[in-house]
Amino acid sequence: MRAALRKAFALTAVAAALGVATQAGAQQPAAPAVKNLKMQSTWAASWTIQDNFRFFAERVDKLTAGQVKIEALAAGQIVPPFEVLDATHKKVIDGAHAISYYWVGKNKAATLFSNTPAGIAGMDHMDYLGWIYEGGGLDMWWDFYQNVLKLNVIAFPILPS
Repeated sequence: MRAALRKAFALTAVAAALGVATQAGAQQPAAPAVKNLKMQSTWAASWTIQDNFRFFAERVDKLTAGQVKIEALAAGQIVPPFEVLDATHKKVIDGAHAISYYWVGKNKAATLFSNTPAGIAGMDHMDYLGWIYEGGGLDMWWDFYQNVLKLNVIAFPILPS
C-alpha cells in the first residue's frame, strides 16, 4: 500500500510540476523586437571620429544584448553632413553624431554645448562632462534644442574623441 501511495504521490507531483512549468512557459513574454536605428554622422568614413561613432554603436549593441542596433552611417550617406540635425528632427534619420558648434548658424548659443579645443570658459573635457551631467548643462542643452531651436531632438554626449 505504501508503495502505491508513493507512486501516486510521485505521479501527482510530476503532473503538478509539469502543469506549473507549462503555465510558466505560456506566460513568458515574447522576446522584444530588435530596434534598428539609422544614424548618420557629419564625419567622413575614414576619419577617426567616425570610428568613435562606430564604437558607440557597438557598445549599444552589446549593452542591449542585440536588442538595439545602430547603423553608424558616415557623412552624406543619407543627407548632406550638415543637415543631420534637421533630418533627425524630421525623422528622415533616427539620430546623428555631430558637434553642436556646427549649428551656430541657427543660434550662436549652440557652441556652449560643444567642448571646443580651447574648452568652454577654460574647461577641459572632464570639466565639460561635469558641467553637462552635474551642473545642469544637459537640461540646458535639451531646452536649447527643444524650446529655442524648436527641434524634436534630445542631445547627449558620447565617448570622448
